[in-house]
Amino acid sequence: MRIAVVSYHSSPLDQPGKGDSGGMNVYVRRLASALARLGVQCDVLTRRSSIDQADIVTVEPNFRVFNVTAGDPSPLPKEELLEYVPNFTDAALEVLTKAGEESVGVVHANYWLSGIVGHSLKHELDVPLFTSFHTLERVKQVGRERPDDGVDSRVRIINEQRAMSCSDAIIVSCEPEARWVSELYRVQPAQVRTVPLGVDTAFFTPGTKEMARRAIGLPLGSKIMLAIGRIQPLKGFTLAVEALGALRSQFDLHLVIVGGPSGIEGVEEYERLVTIARELGVSDRLHLVDPQAHELLSSYYRACDVVVIPSRTESFGLVALEAAASGRPVVASAVGGLVSLVRHRRSGLLVPERTVEDFRDALSEILASDERASLMGAGGLKVSSGFTWKESARSFLDVVASLSSHELLRCG
Repeated sequence: MRIAVVSYHSSPLDQPGKGDSGGMNVYVRRLASALARLGVQCDVLTRRSSIDQADIVTVEPNFRVFNVTAGDPSPLPKEELLEYVPNFTDAALEVLTKAGEESVGVVHANYWLSGIVGHSLKHELDVPLFTSFHTLERVKQVGRERPDDGVDSRVRIINEQRAMSCSDAIIVSCEPEARWVSELYRVQPAQVRTVPLGVDTAFFTPGTKEMARRAIGLPLGSKIMLAIGRIQPLKGFTLAVEALGALRSQFDLHLVIVGGPSGIEGVEEYERLVTIARELGVSDRLHLVDPQAHELLSSYYRACDVVVIPSRTESFGLVALEAAASGRPVVASAVGGLVSLVRHRRSGLLVPERTVEDFRDALSEILASDERASLMGAGGLKVSSGFTWKESARSFLDVVASLSSHELLRCG
């Protein structure tokens, strides 16, 4: 089988946490790799962002990345990418129908922009379309004044709805995401299929806290809470900084945030973090760290005492899963996939209300007791043991097999 994976706006080879690259990049790369190791040919099509990029990059046997030219071959903000979707679609079709190549059996589109591409490719190639949205505009609208990718919300919602209406399977990562798709977009539940994400235990495993801190230069005797992700309002990192200020008199505590500004509000959000820390008198306790490669990111998990995830919404919550696999407790907003991944009082604490006081109290409960933190870390290991990329790939192929005898869904 050959699967065409569309990741239009961001390459799986890009550094997660930088610009528009995040958990979706990890998802596309790890799932494609796992499928490839099961003997499936996975070809990822992404927009060329540099003239220096090769046309084809072979990541490993059965896994290739095609850099497709659409617009200027340079990094472009997401708000400008909608214009070049038709160019990308035409070029992608040419790549996928090149003489001598195996025929495509499934198109798997990732994110709403790729969903537009996938919709067209489905009809041109007459193959099933699977779509993973990763984030949904109707969900992200809650408590937000403007879309963080600069696109009119109505435009995005219309295109999400169109892609869903012609997707043979809408791939979600957890039950809350499945519920969002069904209820907010009025999709039939049978059309929604759950394929849980995995965690790479070659990197994310428990380790010695002191050794990890020495390796990355963090204080040895202090408490450390860690936040990871792109710096944008949706991630709620300002709440983590405010919690740091609220806990300053109780603990010798530092906050490490690993990630870079993202989206049209990213730089403004970064500056807001710095300003809040200065106003609260904790500037020397806030460490803003550039995005890190996976093999280095694992050291940050091992170095911390607790991972904090104060997001407004999370479709899955890959950071929570990586923290659990690293044996670290998590304090997270009780939203989206985090509710499924963080077992309250077993692997961490879920915070129902996103207030400074509630996050302060939850963090204090873990930071005040090494024994409690250790027990929750052990609980996280049990939770994470059920999530592997190999199982994710098998679940994906189960969906393919279940639809093999069905007629293609036609646009309504």
